[in-house]
Amino acid sequence: MVRLLGIASYLAVLAAGILGAMLVVALDAGVTQQRFETVIAVASFSAQFAEARQPMMVTLSFDNLFILAYVGAICLAMAGLRTIETAWIAGAAAVGMVATGLLDYAENLHFLTMYANLAAGIPIGEAEIGSRMWSSLMKWHIAYAAMFAASFVIPVRGIVSFVLVWSMRVVLPVVGVLHYTTPEAYHAMLGLARYVLMLAGFLLMALVFSSEAQRLAKSGGG
Repeated sequence: MVRLLGIASYLAVLAAGILGAMLVVALDAGVTQQRFETVIAVASFSAQFAEARQPMMVTLSFDNLFILAYVGAICLAMAGLRTIETAWIAGAAAVGMVATGLLDYAENLHFLTMYANLAAGIPIGEAEIGSRMWSSLMKWHIAYAAMFAASFVIPVRGIVSFVLVWSMRVVLPVVGVLHYTTPEAYHAMLGLARYVLMLAGFLLMALVFSSEAQRLAKSGGG
């Protein structure tokens, strides 16, 4: 258990670092991957997608590594923190994160395929854009559900774990859902808020997982 939590802590730091790098790329380029997770007119989507190729390739490179980090961090933490009472919900959280990671990979590989199609002269279709949005929405909402479940496995032993647990249980799901249901004028603000919540969340996870590993080591557990 101690070793699992130690690795989970390192992976959470790695996830935060990669997410921070992606945020820097997005702010510098003025476009995020999430821009292409929504439905817009085919001509506009194709033009913007083609124009954003360079920063998107950098983002996708980081994101494919980010998936390994965040899935590993959550799954290992759930294995390390589970108790007899929380074993089932820890399992549900881990399964949810694996599903999120698979959908995230599918999204990234689809983007790469779309760029290959454009290079080959194959246009992007309306149905393709619609299915892309549906799959992306499913990815995000499964992630919110997995984080919600994980919040009932992480023990609250102080202000840091308290903030982490309640941000996962309430703040992130609310911001995430509102990002897609509020008027478009609020989307950019809520998208940035989601980025900040995720970045801060992984840093808090690193602290909490490390603290739990140290606590278990001192008590002779795991």
